[in-house]
Amino acid sequence: MDLSGFFYDYKNVPAGLGIDYFSTPHLAWIGSIILIIIVIAFMYRAMRPQTRVTFKKGFAAFIVGAEILRQVYYIALGRYYLEYLPFHLCGLTEMTIFIYAYTNNKFAKESLYALGIIGALMALIFADWLMLPLFNFQSIHSFLMHGLLIAFIVMLVFSGELKPNVKNLPKVFFIHFVICVALFFFNKAFDTNFFFMNYPSPGSPLVIFEEMFGNPGYVFFTIVLVFVVWIVEYLPWLIFGRVKKNYKYSYKNVKNPKY
Repeated sequence: MDLSGFFYDYKNVPAGLGIDYFSTPHLAWIGSIILIIIVIAFMYRAMRPQTRVTFKKGFAAFIVGAEILRQVYYIALGRYYLEYLPFHLCGLTEMTIFIYAYTNNKFAKESLYALGIIGALMALIFADWLMLPLFNFQSIHSFLMHGLLIAFIVMLVFSGELKPNVKNLPKVFFIHFVICVALFFFNKAFDTNFFFMNYPSPGSPLVIFEEMFGNPGYVFFTIVLVFVVWIVEYLPWLIFGRVKKNYKYSYKNVKNPKY
């Protein structure tokens, strides 16, 4: 195991040390993460209510603690850049997980399903850290933490604790829209790229959208894409909820006929 590249970061890693998209190491990470998600989801569903509360808070604290460790790590190395602030969607998802775990806020919970899970999933598939060696602090941290973000959200859905409600989406959209506006001006002021509003992540579908719609045209198309994702995410729940409601109504009529 070669650990010589463990301390490289985005700005000092030599070319040629990274891994390719959908290569064996990339797919191995994704496969391992899927197994972790399955195990955590089944474990959480089998827990008693009070045990769930304790586990959920501990899980959230671990996620936030790992992010704090990453911040301290780069400060200690003397190689801290503003890009390392946790202001991307997945960084905000870490904070949202912590808020939900300790407050049970319904809009925080809705945000996790509406944006958190798709953001973390896209980050794993179109990872922007693959230029780093496989056995590198940031690479390991990125794979693991994005996987745990998905695991946290999946365990809530699988246990029935999180039932998506489309009525909460307007407020979720408004909150994130305000955040995006603030980050847009932050990006311009400090030459950062949070939420990929200055330029798309290399290797992601946003690159194609930029070629089609230009810059900043791809940003507005991304907003449209969010609504498409929400249709895909919420339509099954709406259909299932309506079918379940009709089934209950039909069963009640059969059980207690009006004659």
